[in-house]
Amino acid sequence: MITLTPTRPRVARDLARAGTVVSAALFVVSLTQATWPNAAVSAAAQNAGNAQILAPSDVAIGAPLSSGGSATVFALTPPSGASCTGDSTAGGYRVQSYIVPASVDPATLTFGPQGPLPAGTGANLRQPLFSGAGTPIVNKTTAVASAPGGGGLLTGMPTISFGVFGASGPQIIPAGTYNIGFACTLGLASATQLDKYWNAQMTFAVDSADKPSGITWTAVVGSTPATTTTTAPAVTTTTVASGVTTTTVKSGTATTTTTTVAGGATTTTVKNSAVVTTTPSGSSSSSGLTTPATGAAPIPMAIWALLLLVFGRMAILLGRPVRIIR
Repeated sequence: MITLTPTRPRVARDLARAGTVVSAALFVVSLTQATWPNAAVSAAAQNAGNAQILAPSDVAIGAPLSSGGSATVFALTPPSGASCTGDSTAGGYRVQSYIVPASVDPATLTFGPQGPLPAGTGANLRQPLFSGAGTPIVNKTTAVASAPGGGGLLTGMPTISFGVFGASGPQIIPAGTYNIGFACTLGLASATQLDKYWNAQMTFAVDSADKPSGITWTAVVGSTPATTTTTAPAVTTTTVASGVTTTTVKSGTATTTTTTVAGGATTTTVKNSAVVTTTPSGSSSSSGLTTPATGAAPIPMAIWALLLLVFGRMAILLGRPVRIIR
């Protein structure tokens, strides 16, 4: 008896094995998507209030400074008690500064080691603010939180000027209105890096008589940047004597109503959406605060499961050697 493994069956066996591996991987992905809890969308960065532009000698009494030139030293002061969500010592939070065009929402900013990203000048201005001594205000530490897990106060912020730009002032900051401010960040640049920010606005003009940078500025009083506001869902819960609990969650244009009977049966209805789901008796009730499942995940999961069985069976059959008996 001679046992042979021809070339063609070997190729088919290898392809079947590859198909098995790919199908298994995609089946696992589909299974994960179908069973993993829907994650709540992280809250947007918080606009924690307006910063004030003050004369340095008058910071204690809060006298505003309405205008100045490139050499004017001023204090940019957030509201009393301004703090990051955590501190630098235990939480790793840092304080950044920025100057960007008024069309740029500060809530969308991300920061690198040298300031807001991507760094730019002119029409694409994205730069940190600079101290009167010409040092960029980046990665500053907060005060130590007064209690574990508490916020870190913004302290020790230096005074600011625009003299660092020298003769290139009009090219770096063209005439126009700009957002300036401080921001709390946590970690590397990402969509969730920004924690809080405090903003003010200045309108710049080119002035050849100004020294050293040829620019002057005027504070925009009472201005706030356009921001994206996230409204928390409104939740109403009603329990009647029969043991039936109805919870209504209104978020945006969608209204989710969850009714729980004493026996454990739960019915969830979502209006302004195509989704209506019912949970059988004995199942845990939904909180109504996560995105409803659409029911699409089981379809690809079933397809990949079927292909996994087909390719797996082929790999087993083709893996057997062909026996020729003489």
